Amino acid sequence: MNLEEIQEKLINDFDFERAIDILEKLNETYTKEDLIQNAKNAIKMVYVSRENEDIIFQAGYLVASRSYYEGSEVSFSLSFTLEIHSSLTFDLEVPFNKQIINEKEEILKNDLRQLLALNKEEYEKDEDNDLLTMNIYKIEKMLDLLE
Repeated sequence: MNLEEIQEKLINDFDFERAIDILEKLNETYTKEDLIQNAKNAIKMVYVSRENEDIIFQAGYLVASRSYYEGSEVSFSLSFTLEIHSSLTFDLEVPFNKQIINEKEEILKNDLRQLLALNKEEYEKDEDNDLLTMNIYKIEKMLDLLE
């Protein structure tokens, strides 16, 4: 089906009079033509979308959607919706980034502790190895900075 056929079918099956009655009770001023134009625009937006997943587009109180079923069937719908909304925003006790940084720091500290222990074991076998002495010193310094 092409866009015009889909728009015509959805619009012909939609009860615009009932939607207008509800809107009038809410002291909203819409004509049937306004709603039809909003419906056409919303349907067009979901029709022309290149997404291969479900898509929803809202125009005023009308919501058009398109969804695929098993890659062989497509479904378009037009809905009238009123939304009553409440929202809340607040600061997190520990921001996500800080949590990630803390986790990465702990991983780094553990790796450095293991590396330090390994270097100390090797140093006990060969106390004249200057490279091991330097590694131990640097690793201890890094751990001090992280703590």
